[in-house]
Amino acid sequence: MRAAVLEQPAPIETSPLILRDVPVPSPLPGEALLKVLACGVCHTDLHIAEGDLPPIKKPIIPGHQIVGEVVKTNDSSLHIGDRVGVAWLGGTDGTCRYCRTDRENLCDHPVFTGYGRDGGFAEYVTVDTRFTYPIPASLSSETAAPLLCAGAVGYRSLLVADVKPGTNVGLFGYGASAQMVLPVLLHWGCEVFVATREPDHQELARAQGARWAGPLDEKTPEQ
Repeated sequence: MRAAVLEQPAPIETSPLILRDVPVPSPLPGEALLKVLACGVCHTDLHIAEGDLPPIKKPIIPGHQIVGEVVKTNDSSLHIGDRVGVAWLGGTDGTCRYCRTDRENLCDHPVFTGYGRDGGFAEYVTVDTRFTYPIPASLSSETAAPLLCAGAVGYRSLLVADVKPGTNVGLFGYGASAQMVLPVLLHWGCEVFVATREPDHQELARAQGARWAGPLDEKTPEQ
């Protein structure tokens, strides 16, 4: 299969990802083999490629916003032809205090897709079936892929902040997660204020429905 392989981190201008022919991986017990249908690109992939995140597996195939079709499975919970998503968290120890209290995202010994195990910048990828998510038919693979990272991070932020419909909400920064939660907030009838230093992001936020967008040191209309 063809895959974009990172053998040695380097500045992105030097094209550290190399397109190579590599063997199709075989799923272990509890794993499935997916044919990759789409894989989003996250800024974390850039950090991995450039070595900002210290390498823990070399070579590595990055990519952690994966939508794929099951073509082989060693777990009866998945079936051939199922379309599933795979996110950054690709495995946990299942025994630490966080895993035992339903906070596996804080696991003491996590495995990260595209960092600790090969990811989706390839034609096929093996995945731990416990960390796959069914993708509804109403979503295209390309639409679903970024929801597995930026979408999940943004929506969880709304839940943790206990945002209520109809309230005023401030977003600090306007990256992918904020861009995905803004439509949710507007659907909830919220007034949204976006503080971001990038003029292009300010313009985009206003175009997408934010009541106000500007730099952090500028007063909002409510002030």
